[in-house]
Amino acid sequence: MNLFEREEHEALAAQLIAETAAGRGQVLLLEGAAATGRTALLRQVAGMAERAGLQVVSATCSPVERELAGGVLSQLLHSDPDAGDLADHAVPGYHEFCRQILRRAGETALLVTVDDAQHADRESLRSLHYLARRLGAARVLLVVITEVADGVSPSPFATELLGETHLHRLAVDPLSAKATDQLLAEWLGDGSAGIAEEYHRFSGGNLALLAALAEDHRRGEVSERGYGAAVVRLLQRTDWSALRIARALAVLGARSRPDRVTRLAGLDRDTGEREVERAMAAMTASGLLREGRFAHPAGRAAVLATVTGTERATLNQRAARLLHDVGEEAVAVACHLDQAGRAEPWAVPVLVEVADQELLAERNERAARLLELAWESSRQPVKKAAILAKLSGAQWRRSPAAAARNLTSLVASATAGDLDAGATTELVHRLLWHGRADEATVVLDRLRKTAAAEPDVAAELGHLESWLGFTHPRLVRRGPRAVRFPVADAPVTGTDPWLASAASLSELLLRGQAGAHVGRIEQTLHNLQPRGNSCWAQETASLALLALLSADRPDLVLEWCSLLSMADGGERSPVWHARLAALRAEALLRRGELGGALRAAREALTLVPVHAWGVAAGFPLGTLVGAAVRAGALDEAARYLAFAPSEQMSSSRYGLYYLYARGHYHLAAQRGYAGLADFLACGEAVKALGLEAAATVPWRVGAAEAWLQQGNEDRARRLVRDQLARSDAAGGSNRGRSLRVLAAVGTPERRPQLLLEAVELFEECWDQFEQAQVLADLGCAYSVLGDSRRARTTLRRARHLAALCEAVPLCETLVAMQEQPAAPAPRGEDARSLTESERRVAHLAVLGYTNREIAAKLCVTSSTVEQHLTRVFRKLDVKRRKDLPADLGTTAVRPRTRRFQRAAAGRSVS
Repeated sequence: MNLFEREEHEALAAQLIAETAAGRGQVLLLEGAAATGRTALLRQVAGMAERAGLQVVSATCSPVERELAGGVLSQLLHSDPDAGDLADHAVPGYHEFCRQILRRAGETALLVTVDDAQHADRESLRSLHYLARRLGAARVLLVVITEVADGVSPSPFATELLGETHLHRLAVDPLSAKATDQLLAEWLGDGSAGIAEEYHRFSGGNLALLAALAEDHRRGEVSERGYGAAVVRLLQRTDWSALRIARALAVLGARSRPDRVTRLAGLDRDTGEREVERAMAAMTASGLLREGRFAHPAGRAAVLATVTGTERATLNQRAARLLHDVGEEAVAVACHLDQAGRAEPWAVPVLVEVADQELLAERNERAARLLELAWESSRQPVKKAAILAKLSGAQWRRSPAAAARNLTSLVASATAGDLDAGATTELVHRLLWHGRADEATVVLDRLRKTAAAEPDVAAELGHLESWLGFTHPRLVRRGPRAVRFPVADAPVTGTDPWLASAASLSELLLRGQAGAHVGRIEQTLHNLQPRGNSCWAQETASLALLALLSADRPDLVLEWCSLLSMADGGERSPVWHARLAALRAEALLRRGELGGALRAAREALTLVPVHAWGVAAGFPLGTLVGAAVRAGALDEAARYLAFAPSEQMSSSRYGLYYLYARGHYHLAAQRGYAGLADFLACGEAVKALGLEAAATVPWRVGAAEAWLQQGNEDRARRLVRDQLARSDAAGGSNRGRSLRVLAAVGTPERRPQLLLEAVELFEECWDQFEQAQVLADLGCAYSVLGDSRRARTTLRRARHLAALCEAVPLCETLVAMQEQPAAPAPRGEDARSLTESERRVAHLAVLGYTNREIAAKLCVTSSTVEQHLTRVFRKLDVKRRKDLPADLGTTAVRPRTRRFQRAAAGRSVS
C-alpha cells in the first residue's frame, strides 16, 4: 500500500539513517492517534534501513504485557541474533541492555524500533530512556512509536527526553480529505467517485475506519458489522475506562456533556470529568467522534451493542433520571425511558406529557408504548385509569381490536368513578363501536347519575345523548334537542367542542336537514387540525361527510376526503384513513363511479379488517356489495356477503347499508322474494331506530323494485307513492329513484315526463349510473311511443354513461338493443369552445327536447334556441341533432366545484 502524506517522514528517516551510518546516534519519535498509519510508516523506515545496511531489531508492545517486567527488552534482544546469553535473562538490567546494544553498534549500525510504546512496561521504558541519552557517537537509530491521546500533547516518552539535541519528533496525523480521496481511489477504483468527502467525515482520516468503510461500500451500506466493528476494536485497544466512557456517550447521544458522561459512566466526580475530556479528545483525534458525537450512527449502534440488554436498560434509566434532574426537555427523558422499557413513579407525568405530544403528531405507536410504560409505573388508581383511557385511545387509532383488550378494565374504572366525563364519553364510543351495548349502558347509567349533580357533566351527557340519537338510538333516554350548530367554533364551557359538533350534526342528520346547512358543515371540516384529532373530532368529520352525502353532494365529499387524507402527518392512522376510504367509496358509488368505489371500499376493508370495524362494518360492506352488484361482479359481492353480521350490527344504523345492498344483490341474482325480505327488514329497522326522516337508505324504492320483479305493480306503486309523499323525497336522488319506479308502473304516455325529471335530478347530484338507468328507460319509453329518433339519441347517451360507470350488466343490456352507428366524437378543443348557454341548449337537444320545449325550460325564445344550435353544429362540425355527442351533458363542471378547487389549491386543513 502506498503511503500518502508521509513524504516529510520518509525524508527525515532517510537523513537520520545516513547520519546513523556515519556514527551519529539519533532518536526518532513518531507520535499520533490510533490507526493513523504509524506501524506502516515504521515498516517503511525499517525497509529503508535494511537497504542502507543497518541491522534491525524490533519490539511491539501490548496492553496484556504491560505488567511483564522487561518484556520489551526481551523482544529486542531476541530479535538480535548475536545477543548471546543476555537474551535469556528474565529481566535484563538497563545497564546491561544498553551495553549490549552499544557493543553491537560497534560491529554494525543498528535500527532499534519499538511500536506502541505507550503499552511498554516500566522497566523497559527506563532502559530505553537510558539508551536514548547515551547514543552519542554510537551507530544506533532508535525509532519509537507512541500514541498521543489528543493528537497534540507530547507523549510521556517524549517528555523524558525533551531538550536532547538528537531527539526528533514527528506527528503522524490522520489523512486529509485529499489523501482520503486518493486512497479510496486506489482501493475502490471508479467506485470511489463522490464518496471521499463523506467517508472522510465518518473516519476523520483514520486508516482503520477508512478500510472498514471501503469494505462496507463494497457490501452496499455503512454497517455495524464493518465500520461499527472497527470503532469497537479501536476502543478496545485502549483501557477499559475509554469503552465505559464511549458507552455513556452512545447512550446520551446529542445530549452528552463531560459532567453528564462522568455521572452516567460512574466515574469519580473529582477526577472523572478530566478523564472524560481526555477520552473524548482521544476519540475525536482517532476519528470516532465529531463535535462530541459519534461520527456515524453505525459506530454508536456498535458501541451500544457491546452492552447487554439489562445493562443497557439500566444505563437508559439512569440517563433519563440524570437528564430530568438537569432540566432537559421531557421528550429527551421519555426517549431514554422508552429505550429502557421500564420507569419509576417519578417519570409518569413526563411519559404522559410526551405521549400527548406524540398523539398530536399522529405517532400513535410510540404514544401507546409511552402510555403503557406510564400505566405500569403509576401507583395511584385514578391516574392509572386516566392513563389507561389515553392508552386505549392511542391503540384504537392503530387497531380497534387491540384497544378492545382494555375496555373491561375501563368499564370497571368508569363505574368506580375513576374516569372523568371526557374519558367516559370516549369509552362509550369505543364500546358501541365493538357492539358492547350492555356495558355501554352501564357506563351511561353511571354518567347520568353523575350529571344530576355536576352541570359540566350534564352538558357533556346532553351532547352524548344527541349523538346517540342518530348513531345508536336504542340507548337514548330522552329525545333530541333543538338543532344547534357550534361546529367547534363556539365551544361550550366544560365540554369537548368536537362532541358538541358531533351532537349537532347527528341532530341535522336525524331530522333530514343537512341540505340546508352545507356551508356550516364545510366549516366544521375546515376547522379540523391537520393531524392528531381526537376521537370526537374524527367522529365529527365522519358525520359531516355523511351529512354532505345526505345532502346529495358526493362531489364535496370526494374533495374533502382528498384534503383530509393529504393533511396526514406522522405515521398513517389506519382507522382514520379507513373511515375516509369508506366515505370516499360511498361518494363514488353515488356518483356512479363503480370502479373507484370498489377500489376505495376494498382499501377501507384492507386498512381495517372486517372484524375490527365492529358494528360499523356494515357501511363499507354495503358500499362494496352495492358497487359490485352494479358492476356485475356478483361473485365478489357473494364473497363479502358470506360474512355473518353480528346481531349488534344488524340492529344498528350501519346494518341498514348492509341489508339494502344485500337486497339489490338478490334482485340482480333474480331472487326477488329474498331481496324483498331484506328491503322490508330495512324498513322495520328504520322505524325501530326512529330514522325515518334521516332517509338513511331508500328502502321503499328497493322494495318497490322487488315487487316489480315479481309482477306486482300495485304494491310497487303504493310503496313509491309513499316514498314520494315523504319530506326527504322532495328533491335529490331519492326522488329521482322514486320517479323512475313510478314511471315503470305508469302509463306509456306519462313515462317520458317522469323520467326526464328524474334525469335532471340525477344530473344535479352527479349520479351517472342512475342517469344511465333512467336514460335507458327513457329510450325504451320513446320507442314504445314510436319516437325512434329520440329513442336512438337517448339510448346512445345511456350507453355512453354506462360505459363511463363500468356498469357491465347495464352496458350489455343496452348493447343488446338495436345498435346505431356512433357519431364521431368531437375534438376536445371544439367541445370546450361551447359557451355555457350553448352547452345547456345542446344538452337538452341530446335528450330529445324540441326547440319549443327547450325554449320553455330555459325561458328564452325559440329563435334564440335555433341560433344557439346553429353555432353548436358549426363548432362541433355536425349537421343534425342525432350527430351531437352523447357526452355533452357529462362534461359540464359545476361553478361551485371550480370555486372549491381554486380555494383548495391555496388552502391546507387547519
